[in-house]
Amino acid sequence: MTENVEAGKAEEALKTEQAAQAAEVKAQEPAKNPLEKSIEITIDQDKFKADVKAELKRIGKKAKMPGFRPGHVPAAMIEASYGLEANNRVLNNLIDEGFRKAVEEAKLHVAGQASAEPVEGEAMKFKLTFEVFPEINTPDFSGVELKRYNCPVTDAEVQKTIDIIVKQRAVYEVEEGRKAGAEDKVTVNFEGSREGKPFEGGSAEGFQFILAQGRMLPEFEAAVTGMTAGESKTFDLTFPSNYGNAELAGKPATFKVECVKVEKPVYPAVDEAFAKSLGIDTVEQMKADIKANLEREVKNRLELRTQNEVMDALYKLCDFPVPQAFLKDQMRVMAENMLRASGLKDKTIDDVPRELLEEPANRQLHLSMMSGHLIEANKISVSQSEIEARVREAASAYQEPEEMVKWIMKDQNQVRAVAERALEAKLVEFILGKAKTTEETLAFDQLMGNEAAQA
Repeated sequence: MTENVEAGKAEEALKTEQAAQAAEVKAQEPAKNPLEKSIEITIDQDKFKADVKAELKRIGKKAKMPGFRPGHVPAAMIEASYGLEANNRVLNNLIDEGFRKAVEEAKLHVAGQASAEPVEGEAMKFKLTFEVFPEINTPDFSGVELKRYNCPVTDAEVQKTIDIIVKQRAVYEVEEGRKAGAEDKVTVNFEGSREGKPFEGGSAEGFQFILAQGRMLPEFEAAVTGMTAGESKTFDLTFPSNYGNAELAGKPATFKVECVKVEKPVYPAVDEAFAKSLGIDTVEQMKADIKANLEREVKNRLELRTQNEVMDALYKLCDFPVPQAFLKDQMRVMAENMLRASGLKDKTIDDVPRELLEEPANRQLHLSMMSGHLIEANKISVSQSEIEARVREAASAYQEPEEMVKWIMKDQNQVRAVAERALEAKLVEFILGKAKTTEETLAFDQLMGNEAAQA
């Protein structure tokens, strides 16, 4: 009795182990591609032979061989020299023809190219494996929550822009005994050291910078602030943990600085002469132009912000697989672009980690396919007048808008790019019209980000 119980336990343990091993093997197997299909076709051998004969005859009409005029080479010599080429060409053509016919009869929408392999033991029979396009359904947007943004451009933003332009045109003059302060230009000599030893890049003579522009480390600016020409001081600072030089990041250092010169800024008056220096006749027109430019930039940023959020929401609704052939191609293009942008000429696309490419490529493909579906299903389009309106809006930022319009409209690549942006904008508006939307007003500085903060 005991022996039977022990044997039963051993048998049960063996089954459990075998099941675990089988589960592990199954988990390691790649997931089946739901878009992958295969069909088998058989090539008619009589037609194959006839087509090969016709192909060799065609080749023979132009073939050149020593001792023979073109078109007079013996058939046996043509077959010996070009027989394999003719066989392969005819076979490929017949496989393509059979494949097209089969997928048309099956009403399959093929994505990419098919791979063919002979069926073992079957003469002139081939198995073709390929992917089909996924079925894409229009999502229900009624439960999606999105925002419509606005951002008013007030006189304060216009004045802030004028102030920036004024500062950019400042001239500097020495003021005897002046203590260095915000917006002053200072000329300094400095030497940095760590543990009593100078370090590379830590010293300079006649170095100039403007205080309160954030160009130097805060501790450095704080030390120089209040100094007068001829004054020297020594101070300590700790480099930020994210400092560009990894050898100095997070490390303490000592600096000796000598103030050579302090120059105060002299700003131009905002008058008609100032406006004319910008190519504008009056101060009023200058303000109007600045406001128009700011409104145009605000509109573009709001459009981009809204589009990004709409596309984020749309991506979450993409519940279909994408063809792996397309994904591979998209990843290759992205890798090539990354290498081109980084200037790494000694690297190949195989050197770019897959994890950097797969998710963004997958997202881009999903959004492209879903956007195409929505545009086609809802007959979303842009007219020539809408394209021209966008071109004119972009050209209005230039001194000669009409010339810019003509230049853009002559370039089909630029026109196509404008048309694509216009179509994307209409798609975004379509989705917003189907979703739950709320209005949100953004402050100018909030929308412009760091640029406004630095101003």
